[in-house]
Amino acid sequence: MKSPTLILFLMALFTVVESRGRDVIVLKNGQYAACEIEALTDNIVTFTVHQREGDGGGVTRRTIKTSEVDYVEFDFEPGEEEAFSNRAAQNRETAEVWWNHHFAHLHRPRSRTAAWGIALGYALIDEDSELYGNRALQLFERIADRAWSGIDVAAAKRGRLRAMMAIGDLERATSEAKILATQTEDPELLIEVKYLLAQADFERLKELEDENPRWYDDDEVRPLRNELYQGVIDQFMWPYLFHAAQEKAASRGLLQAGVVYEFGGDEERSISAYRDLAALYPESEARPEGELRLQNLINEESKENKPEPTNP
Repeated sequence: MKSPTLILFLMALFTVVESRGRDVIVLKNGQYAACEIEALTDNIVTFTVHQREGDGGGVTRRTIKTSEVDYVEFDFEPGEEEAFSNRAAQNRETAEVWWNHHFAHLHRPRSRTAAWGIALGYALIDEDSELYGNRALQLFERIADRAWSGIDVAAAKRGRLRAMMAIGDLERATSEAKILATQTEDPELLIEVKYLLAQADFERLKELEDENPRWYDDDEVRPLRNELYQGVIDQFMWPYLFHAAQEKAASRGLLQAGVVYEFGGDEERSISAYRDLAALYPESEARPEGELRLQNLINEESKENKPEPTNP
């Protein structure tokens, strides 16, 4: 049991909110202090508080039990803040540096570790390598198992499915995505899961047509192909039809639906999807690709409709 003197000392220490310090410790009793954390484990926190000159100055160094702490907020390291604000665009090497730096705090409340880990996972997938894809899968699994934030856990589960797809494990990705879809009521997560399912089914559609180039003449394959084709479009269009205010998801789905229509040779519906994308979501990330595809289709139509030159 702490002595009354120590209790009063800690209360005074955690009243110094405006002391010079980069990190913040918040106790379970609501008190907090700006400080510099020297060590943080599951058992103890060691930190220093640099008091302002107006408060007498000086440096106080203390160690308390981690069980008394509600959460800590680490200040950004030099060069980290700008990179963190744009972490999805960081390359593998940069994301890995910050993941390793914060790794020990993955399970702690308010930690940035999971966010850096998710950025690293997608950077690994972007390397388009089975080795890195497997690393990404293991990374997302660890984050989903250990992260403190439900948002980070959900993001890691989505990343895990993407990693499975990246290494070609479509059957497992589809199976787990279907399970995840039945377990969540989060509309954003459900949108992402459906998008992943659509991507996986689109790959199956391509494989089916590659293996059956005359599928349209095959009475057994044709119904399977048509069902898969329509299912892919329905899943890509789902956010646009039912969550149109989710601009990123809806515009992305419209773009991909147009791509599937192109694949199926339905230029009319493809053009319609790209035009809807440009009209309804002019500021979306998907619009530039949609406009490029639209222009290519229009150019192809112009070539086909151009009359043959006649000999004089």
